[in-house]
Amino acid sequence: IANISMHNDGGSMEKNESTVTIRSAKQSRVWAYFERIYGDEGLRAKCLVGDCSKILSTPLHSTSTLIRHLRDVHELDEFKPKEKLVYRSKHKHIPVKLKKQLDRAVVTAIIEDGRSFGDFSKSGFRKFIQLALPGYKPPHRISISTQLKRLHTKHFFIMVNSLSKLLCISVSTDFWSDNKGISFLVLTGHYVTNDFVSKSTILRFCSFEKRHFSHLIGLEIEKLLIELQVFDKVTSITCDSAPNMIKMFDYFSRLDITRIRCHAHLLHLIVCNGLGLWIDNKEKIKATTNDTNLHDSEIRLSDSLQKINIIDDEQLINEVHVVQSDGEHPDTDDEREDSDEEDNNNINQDDDGGNFSDEGDSISINSESDIEGSDDSYQNNFEVGIDVHPSETSDLLSPEPDPRICLVVEKSRQLIDIIKDSSILSSFIKKKKQEYNQYNDSKVKCSLFLDVRTRWNSTYKMLHTLNIYRPIIIELFQNKTNLDITKKQQQRLNALELRSDCWYVIELLIKILKPFYRATKAISGSDYPTIGITLFIFRRLEKDLLSNISPTDDPLFNNMKECLLSKMIYYNMLYGYFDPYGISVMTNNEINKIENEIKYIIRQQTSNSSTQASSTTSSNTNGSSATENEKKKSLLNYFLDSLADEDTQHVKKQSSTLNKILNDEFKTYKKLAGHFVSTSTDLHHSLQFWKTNKSLLPNLAPLAQKYLASPSTSTKSESAFSMSAYYGRKQRARLSSENLGFSVFLKDKLSNEN
Repeated sequence: IANISMHNDGGSMEKNESTVTIRSAKQSRVWAYFERIYGDEGLRAKCLVGDCSKILSTPLHSTSTLIRHLRDVHELDEFKPKEKLVYRSKHKHIPVKLKKQLDRAVVTAIIEDGRSFGDFSKSGFRKFIQLALPGYKPPHRISISTQLKRLHTKHFFIMVNSLSKLLCISVSTDFWSDNKGISFLVLTGHYVTNDFVSKSTILRFCSFEKRHFSHLIGLEIEKLLIELQVFDKVTSITCDSAPNMIKMFDYFSRLDITRIRCHAHLLHLIVCNGLGLWIDNKEKIKATTNDTNLHDSEIRLSDSLQKINIIDDEQLINEVHVVQSDGEHPDTDDEREDSDEEDNNNINQDDDGGNFSDEGDSISINSESDIEGSDDSYQNNFEVGIDVHPSETSDLLSPEPDPRICLVVEKSRQLIDIIKDSSILSSFIKKKKQEYNQYNDSKVKCSLFLDVRTRWNSTYKMLHTLNIYRPIIIELFQNKTNLDITKKQQQRLNALELRSDCWYVIELLIKILKPFYRATKAISGSDYPTIGITLFIFRRLEKDLLSNISPTDDPLFNNMKECLLSKMIYYNMLYGYFDPYGISVMTNNEINKIENEIKYIIRQQTSNSSTQASSTTSSNTNGSSATENEKKKSLLNYFLDSLADEDTQHVKKQSSTLNKILNDEFKTYKKLAGHFVSTSTDLHHSLQFWKTNKSLLPNLAPLAQKYLASPSTSTKSESAFSMSAYYGRKQRARLSSENLGFSVFLKDKLSNEN
């Protein structure tokens, strides 16, 4: 505190020791060595250290000049600069190269595992990262999105460059709609290398914002294939039998692309329609009729399109060529929310947590054969073609399924439904399951679940599981009066009680459906099947199971066989000829017909070279030799020669030689194929056969490479949809359709890099 008195006398200011007391703020330490001087020359200060008495200016009351004077001239320690305390992190510095590698690994993990972009930035994960790798900070979601686009561009051009080296490629395609109503189109490519190794990859996965008219689909697919520079190399397209997918082939600029129907879908239709597993009762039919606008052909399929003729696709096209569907895919019947994200982390792995095993077979709800997956957002075309009103479209000559089949299946569904809807019944089943597992060697590990119309083999799995729970279900009915349930629930249980005759029907259904379940797994597994394998499986189903009707069997079981047999078909023998298993089940007439077709194909391929060779041979003919041969010709020979020129005669001779070569090669192939089938133990070694014997079959090997690449199912496309359904789950609602498409496209590319 300073006591200062000041007055103005003639414009001057003087210091006085006894007047006004001023309470000032905290003063700087510099004023212990300086004295303030007021005057006309501005703010100044006089140094009081020793005899210095130097006067320095202090503009705007700044003390910087004063401090500098004390520090530099008088070297006072308290005004010397202090060392700044720099915080040095204990964490090691992450090199730039390592940081880039870690960022790439994060993006790869997000794509391969279907993780959210922000997973690695969450608090718990960041704590783990700091402990495992101190100093590393994961990339932000915006950075991840940018890298995703760059990776897509990079791998797209790599794929196009790789495809440019192929001579032919087959494609499978399908549509899918997510739970936001966004429709996606997938194209999957399949080819066989020169070493006869089967390869498949996702060509495009993109949103489809147009209406699902066949001409729009056809034009879009052709446009995408042209962008990939493979449209001229496509030999076949495998797709489902939705009418718009069948009709789209009419709008391709190429008319020689073969349509192959998805045989896994075909098996699904054979089972559902043959046994009438999804026949609606009259009340359901009436409600459907009242709630549906039958006049709007742009919104729904007409009744004629709902029924897909399994026997004759061409007949179907002729019947429905005027009407087209806009492709609105029906919702699945499974309206369950997947609340546990971790259950689906391993997208491509089977769920082996149940005891669905049956003589070594493991039934997996989430297996690749069950391509629809368990996500409620999965929608597809598999419901199209399933009969729900068979009386409207049934053939009078076809056998009708026994009514007991539909009644028992529907009864089983309602029983499982009421159990799952009641916490008391569910708790009782769970308790009895634990008791059963405690006292029995065969454990019940699976859970009861409902079948779904669009899910392959789900009815078989439902009945198989229900049969496993049979002792527990019987105990439930015996104790229903002791349970704390309502009277209405008791009445429903009474009506749904499964008696011995119902269990017998269930056992017969399991018996007849089991081969179809195994067949579906065989043609839709990870080892991609050829059409020859599929033909082999279909023929064995028809000959060894469905045609084998014994008078000693139960009439109901024989009825099941007859109904399924009426739905069984054969399709596209040419593609099956080059598979040893396919040719092993063909008749001699079928083989002869195909071999004639092969001769024609090879003859067409060699026609140009044959013409050139003929011309060269003609120009180099020795005149003296020709004269010598003419002497040996008779008058009849001269007449015959006049009917054709020399080129034609040469081509005929060459054609005869080619036929002989091909006939010898056909015999060799059939002999080798027969030996292969009798000694091989795996249906998926057909490519190994050609890899071993291609040098012995030089004319057939290129055609085998072409036709064996055509898949018999669209399982790979459906697997992409299962993957995308998980990628686009509700926990990732912010994921854009573009980034979803990039992620699905990159999944197999990044996986194959490791």
